Amino acid sequence: MTTTRPAAHAPEDLEALLAAAVATADLDAVAALHAPDAVVSLPGGREAAGRAAVRAAYAAALEAGALVDTALGASSTRAVVSGALAMTTSTWPDGTVRTQVARREADGSWVWTRDGSRLRDVEACLPVAGPDASVA
Repeated sequence: MTTTRPAAHAPEDLEALLAAAVATADLDAVAALHAPDAVVSLPGGREAAGRAAVRAAYAAALEAGALVDTALGASSTRAVVSGALAMTTSTWPDGTVRTQVARREADGSWVWTRDGSRLRDVEACLPVAGPDASVA
């Protein structure tokens, strides 16, 4: 069986696709919305670099029940596009604003390359120390 990754046809689509993936705990879809070289900020100045590390951080956060607001989705999302790059900004019902950087891929779809806000305050997303820890 082949699964198809969610495709964002515009950078504004990324937020809704992430909310749907989080709501169904589809970690493959979450990872697919991030570029292979994506970097996501984590607590304490740490970062998840690369799809595998991003997937692991989201898995830990989901397991801890820390992404309920993400599954509910943003109240508004907008993008400022410059060529193959975009800054996406999502505003949440509580007034929180999250900003990410997206990139258009060769197939025309959009993926996030940098997210500095979504997991930054989610302590549960940090990996247990060990040889397989994939964040810096």
